[in-house]
Amino acid sequence: MHQINREIILDPDNPIQQGKINPAEGSVEVTTCADIYMLDCGKALCTVENSIQSAKLSLSLLSTSALDSLAESNRDKAEFIQLWVENSIIRVQSIYDRVLILVNRIFNLGLANESITHNTIVCNEHVKNYDIDTLLKSVNKKCNEYRFIRNSVIHHGRYSEEILDNVTLFLTTSHLSVENGGEPILEQAILDRVVDDYLNTKQSELTEYLDEIESKVSTLYDALIPIYTQKKCYLHK
Repeated sequence: MHQINREIILDPDNPIQQGKINPAEGSVEVTTCADIYMLDCGKALCTVENSIQSAKLSLSLLSTSALDSLAESNRDKAEFIQLWVENSIIRVQSIYDRVLILVNRIFNLGLANESITHNTIVCNEHVKNYDIDTLLKSVNKKCNEYRFIRNSVIHHGRYSEEILDNVTLFLTTSHLSVENGGEPILEQAILDRVVDDYLNTKQSELTEYLDEIESKVSTLYDALIPIYTQKKCYLHK
């Protein structure tokens, strides 16, 4: 657990930690500007942390054990692989969008989530005064390595790479060949090995990418802690 979780989500001054919860309504009682600030920061941080965990969970599905437990046919395997690879890329990429929202909340800039972009945050003078813009640019640079892939999935409806296309084609063709009364194009053991090799490679590649993003986010967290403390103390006055 990063220290920022203790400082914000587990902050003893936070209205949730103060027990100001209405379970029946799913609401939290806030009576001061400081309460609102602490609650908003907690929500934003929780969203970032959940997006990282969701990305890790998504990557864990890129395995033959997960595939075999759900897929009933080679065609199912082809569809699951396509879905899981696309989902993994989108989830890893979504982390940065949530990081920007967190910085907006920590600095109490008052921007609506839908109006937040990379430029609106890194060009903000308050953000620049604390050199947070430099840390955000570092995270963004790492995310940009896969952003063109994410945009392709979102805007064109499908992620494509030659190896993935070949693997899903092998699986689908083998399934259709058998369904049509013919022979599979490859022995199942060979086909399974091709799938296993691809999933292991893709999982390793995306996990390394996620780890690098998480490391840069952690560095950003370190810099945000004192800003949160400063802003909270100011609002308590």
